[in-house]
Amino acid sequence: MNSSKTHLPSLLGSLLFILGALVFFSVALLMGVTALGTIFAGKEVPAQQTILLVVSAFEAVLLIIAAFVSIQRFLEKPFAETDASVRISIWHILVSLLIAGVALLIGYYSGKTLNWFLLPILTLPAVILPLYILFGLGVRGIPLGTRWQSWNAFGIAMTLVPFLLLFLEVFAFIVILILVVTVIMSQPGFAGQIERLSQQIYALGPQSAQAQKLLAPYLVKPGVIVVSLIYLALLVPLLEEVVKPLAVWLSANKLTSPAQGFALGALSGAGYALIETLGVSPQASGWASLLLSRIGTGVLHITASALMGAGIVYAVRERRYLSLLGIYFLSVTMHGLWNSVAIFFTFSTIAGYFDMESPLKGLQTWLNIGMAFLSVAFFIVLIVANRKMRETLPQPVLIEKVENPVTQELN
Repeated sequence: MNSSKTHLPSLLGSLLFILGALVFFSVALLMGVTALGTIFAGKEVPAQQTILLVVSAFEAVLLIIAAFVSIQRFLEKPFAETDASVRISIWHILVSLLIAGVALLIGYYSGKTLNWFLLPILTLPAVILPLYILFGLGVRGIPLGTRWQSWNAFGIAMTLVPFLLLFLEVFAFIVILILVVTVIMSQPGFAGQIERLSQQIYALGPQSAQAQKLLAPYLVKPGVIVVSLIYLALLVPLLEEVVKPLAVWLSANKLTSPAQGFALGALSGAGYALIETLGVSPQASGWASLLLSRIGTGVLHITASALMGAGIVYAVRERRYLSLLGIYFLSVTMHGLWNSVAIFFTFSTIAGYFDMESPLKGLQTWLNIGMAFLSVAFFIVLIVANRKMRETLPQPVLIEKVENPVTQELN
């Protein structure tokens, strides 16, 4: 029987990626039509619209490529089975850093009147090139496998993984919300206070400065911070570090080594970081600062998913379940630390903006230093893990040159 008729993963993958591409193309088309309508109405086009248009179209193109490679695999074309290993040189790194840095600088100093035109163009290099460098260094010297394996992992990280995480995280949020409401309702005095606050906010208008100032003191209460930490620094990392390397889970028994699982895990983390960062990039205010901070998030996702990829293959192929459990604990801890610092930074910013008395007020600089330190630490973990993985790869066999016996005798 022709194997192409039975290779369902490539067929299902192509359908999934085509569906995802259609969704992104639809968003891009909607943003394009809306922008044209704004222009014809004589109004200024918001930068958010044009950024979303460009990044959505780009994501759609990536998924079309992934679908094409999957179809090639289904049809048993040699193109899909070609080696897809990444080789990054010092020149790639320097040029990529230069282009990304220039893009961030131009975006930072650009005038508001040109943001709708400049920021969409600058967003792609500012997001893609740092992720390319991190991923390239993370998988240096490690085989990714075939083109189909690579694009399949990348496509899954851009489609199925975000969809599953959205569902799981919304479900977890609803559970947390129900528990919080239950606790509030069990305390009549506090419940009445919340009801009066909601009435005041409704009367003032939820978007008004007075309503925000009225609500702000409640946002930095210890209970709110604790609930935020439980959800964002515990539950979210527990879910994401399992789901992000989904492609490795699905193909672990077909991979050649834990090193390949490490590389495909890194690619999955890069794909998820790409779609997550592009998803939050459509904004004009603080665009450069946001994308600069997202480089640290990219390091986290690539490192944690790479470690999980290796651990999954160790568990599936070598029954090393304790190793997987330890790696999972490490990945969740890394993610939880990063999210915790980000949460405290958010609450510190709120306290500073509304000039409230809070222990977190004025800590933004220190928290920024903490995030920079974590980014460097994650990068070191990635590089050290890369070296450890390369040591597990089989060494090439050196064949000594044997001289012709007749020649030896004459000598």
